Amino acid sequence: MKIIKTRSGVTAALLAASVALFVSPSAVAAPADTQATSIVLGATAYTCESSGTAVRTKEPTPVHTGPYGDAPVTTTIHADFIVHTYYRCINKYGNIWYEITGSIDNGTPNARFIYSGYVK
Repeated sequence: MKIIKTRSGVTAALLAASVALFVSPSAVAAPADTQATSIVLGATAYTCESSGTAVRTKEPTPVHTGPYGDAPVTTTIHADFIVHTYYRCINKYGNIWYEITGSIDNGTPNARFIYSGYVK
């Protein structure tokens, strides 16, 4: 299991340990051919699964520091640009975002996200 720290310092491992106490093993086990899902806790809760695909922007696309529209924007990608995505994430509102740096793996605060509504 990958452990991802949030700004508040709470880890996904703590949640997994808590869930394991109350859920039967058959409900927790995932098929061997599925990608692991990472859970980040706190005010910016979201889940991600490995993506490894490329998407094309259909209009100028803001790059955010989190998978929410109100997360700070670090730059903008121009229209009709192919972007490699490392993760497909769903925020607490059910919106799909793509993580484009791969930084979720190492727990650094350098992850960057684009909203799925901006891609083809």
